[in-house]
Amino acid sequence: MYYIPQFLDLFAVNLGNLASPGPETALMMHNSSYYSRKVGLYTGFGILCSTIIHRIYSILIFHVVLTQSSLFWLNILKYVASTYLAYLAVRMFFSPVAEPSKQDSKYITHLKGLTPKKAFKMGFLIDIVHPSSSIGFITILTATVSRETPLSVLIVYVTLLMCTSLIWYSGSAFLFSHPFFRKLVYKGGKWVNRTMGVLMFYFACKLAMRTLES
Repeated sequence: MYYIPQFLDLFAVNLGNLASPGPETALMMHNSSYYSRKVGLYTGFGILCSTIIHRIYSILIFHVVLTQSSLFWLNILKYVASTYLAYLAVRMFFSPVAEPSKQDSKYITHLKGLTPKKAFKMGFLIDIVHPSSSIGFITILTATVSRETPLSVLIVYVTLLMCTSLIWYSGSAFLFSHPFFRKLVYKGGKWVNRTMGVLMFYFACKLAMRTLES
């Protein structure tokens, strides 16, 4: 059954997108290291709840595009998706990893008494107003999911990806709240970004070649 290899491709690209530098990653790093593990966990839960909203309407839009659009417009969308993935690849490959300083986080550090409730709200708001979250996910779906995939399978895919996000954000809170692992991530972050960049570029080329052959 081709659904499993297809999901593995989707999982790999989505994981790269999760690990890519962005406002959510910066917020998780800061809240987990500057405040506490609990604050980091609630920040991640806030991001996750916002992500669920983005994913629900994204798969509906994607399903409508797949079933209602002509092959020409679908191919245009695939070329846009491959270009976006290539852009992500370059950004991740050359992205520097540096420990966030207090000066860089002035918009957060003034909240000395950050409660879990405020951390949840902060995580939710920083993701819900970030339109590239849904655009990026639709791009990832276009790059990895075939036109014949039914909506029920897409829902299963998204549910599994939400479980992955839960594990990712929970793990991030635990890692960044521990001094040893935090330093380890900062030291090895450059190579993680480069590996994910190569992975993104591979899928960008794969999508472009598959579109040319269709």
